[in-house]
Amino acid sequence: MPVTRKFSVEDLWSLRTLGQVAVSPDGRRVAFEMHYAEREADTLRSALYLLCLDEQGQSEGEPRQLTRSAKSESFPAWAPDSRRLLFLSDREGEQNQLWLIDTDGGEARKLTTMLHGVNEATWSPDGRWIAFTASAELEDEDDLLVGLKSLSESERKKRDEERRYRLRVINDPDYRSDGRGYYDTQAHLFVMPAPGENGAVDPAQIRRLTRGRYEHAQPAWTPDSQEIGVLSNRREDRFMGIWVRDLWAIDPASGEERCLTEGKLAIESFSWSPDGQMAMVVADQDERIARSLARLYLVTRWGNVGDRTLLLTPDLDLATSAWVGGHFGMPGPYKPQWSHDGQAIYFIASERGQAHIYRLEVVWRTLKKLTSESITYYLHLLPGERGLLVAQEQAQHPCEFYHLPLESEGKPERLTRLYDDLMRDLAWPRVEKFSYEGAAGEEIDGWLVYPIRAKEGVRYPLLVQIHGGPHWGYGDGRSPYDAYLAARGYAVFYCNPHGSTGHGEAFLRSVLGDWGGKDFEDIMRGVDACIERGVADPERLVVTGYSYGGYMTMYTIGHTERFKAAVPRAGISNLASFVGTSDIGPWMTYESKGFPWDEERAAYYYERSPLNAAARVTTPTRFIHPENDLRCPIEQSEQFYMALKLMGKVPVDLVRVPGAWHGGTPKPSQSIAMREHMLAWFERYIQIRPEEYEG
Repeated sequence: MPVTRKFSVEDLWSLRTLGQVAVSPDGRRVAFEMHYAEREADTLRSALYLLCLDEQGQSEGEPRQLTRSAKSESFPAWAPDSRRLLFLSDREGEQNQLWLIDTDGGEARKLTTMLHGVNEATWSPDGRWIAFTASAELEDEDDLLVGLKSLSESERKKRDEERRYRLRVINDPDYRSDGRGYYDTQAHLFVMPAPGENGAVDPAQIRRLTRGRYEHAQPAWTPDSQEIGVLSNRREDRFMGIWVRDLWAIDPASGEERCLTEGKLAIESFSWSPDGQMAMVVADQDERIARSLARLYLVTRWGNVGDRTLLLTPDLDLATSAWVGGHFGMPGPYKPQWSHDGQAIYFIASERGQAHIYRLEVVWRTLKKLTSESITYYLHLLPGERGLLVAQEQAQHPCEFYHLPLESEGKPERLTRLYDDLMRDLAWPRVEKFSYEGAAGEEIDGWLVYPIRAKEGVRYPLLVQIHGGPHWGYGDGRSPYDAYLAARGYAVFYCNPHGSTGHGEAFLRSVLGDWGGKDFEDIMRGVDACIERGVADPERLVVTGYSYGGYMTMYTIGHTERFKAAVPRAGISNLASFVGTSDIGPWMTYESKGFPWDEERAAYYYERSPLNAAARVTTPTRFIHPENDLRCPIEQSEQFYMALKLMGKVPVDLVRVPGAWHGGTPKPSQSIAMREHMLAWFERYIQIRPEEYEG
């Protein structure tokens, strides 16, 4: 039996995760991103890899690295010839530009010099055009935007200074977002002729197709190459915190724009039918109507407005998307796949910590489940319907590429060995998934991670992790971070309480107007179950969570004294001030079923805000918060920290993370340091006893 070693901080540095995937039109080549940290430079990078398949969809060897620049490459997109590949890179400057590489060999060539860079691109099926989205300010000149004109160094510096220090007049509730900042630019749609063999594109031939204060995303050509589908919110109230996205069809020749949906859906993704007459969209409803699961809708390309959208999965009480957390990346983009005759759809649905592939017969609405015991993030139907190329995570193995045969209805066949070394060389903890009775008598899914080299009959420190959302969910997959905690001597518990995904729409909605109710009870019952199993030491319990998980950590310490230490990370302490300071403040009013100033909801906002239970806190608490967090602003931790500090009853401190936002950190070392600060705090108040472990 091979000798394994425990996870260490160095192993966290060496982790690689999967990103965007693109399958060539002939189904023989798979380009994909691998993300990694470069420790010496303390930065995140990504590179493109190429996996070759034979005619049956089987691997023709190990993937090879396709790009090797000193910067990053991302968002691969194939030419119709299945040989040339578009991608984005910042290898020349700070902005991502569009590049082209011949995957048979040769150097990459730069295609664009857009002022603010390029966001995403797609090649027309007839091979003649490339459509892409790129950011633009309202006052940008087109010639400057596309690279026909350029700014001198002094002109650029002056422009940047003016924009940095200008006064801002704000008139909209939704005027900034986490990780992006102010809405100074919007993503617009452009089109240009496809490059010839020399790879050159004249900037004068780049045409701008959209204007105004509108965002545009996911450009996709219709199969006849006559129109470009794109997602956009052009409602008059779009800056009122209304997260609707419609499907538009834009004619690149005439500039005609047609909205194909009715402004009531928040579309996540879409895919055109083989004949181009319809699109399948994954969408949930406008949150003002109802908090809903993502479902499949059929949208016709032509016809009368109001008659174009048809719900196809009304009886499937599952989100038709992978709403499950991933630990080795979340490969995408996810788009439902049409059968070649247009009669069936292959899609993903989330269910109790897993994400399965289903086949839906469009006319008869019959469903067939094709996978089990796994989490699928990405799928692509191969030519001739010889199978699906999928990116899938197993309970005992990280995300890999698989071939799922369709004719024989066989099991997925693994094509890659991206993480075999990691699984072989490191000690992975035992993970037990179990169900227990939660609030209202409903079944809750929980996971218990055992410490490395745990002894039978010994109780261990239990670290309770609470996920964000609340409308999200933990999954069955392996977590390197849990393996690191287990290597440090912790048992780890996490669960999907009320409000999580994977249990249906009623379960998802059950926490609306009830944060800190059934969800809190579910988590506490899960902790009880870990103690009853003889694994958790009730005298060595610690708790943490991020975002909504940070909220719940704060709420927990004001409503129980059972935890010896707590570390809320990027959490929420004051529901009312969150409405006014978060980039998604209006969303909280939907979650809370009203405004803080509504007489009938004022008591809820007060009672369910952790800050207002500060006087009852007896748990030593360390707050960790990104300084540039616009989602859960740092003032949320500052308020609770100051309350506990001024009361002087319990040990408390605040760790501020410079430059970091809610969704990430500018330096990977900061992400690792945040975890180390958490563990250092816990280990002030509980003991890890070496004699309790084997070896």
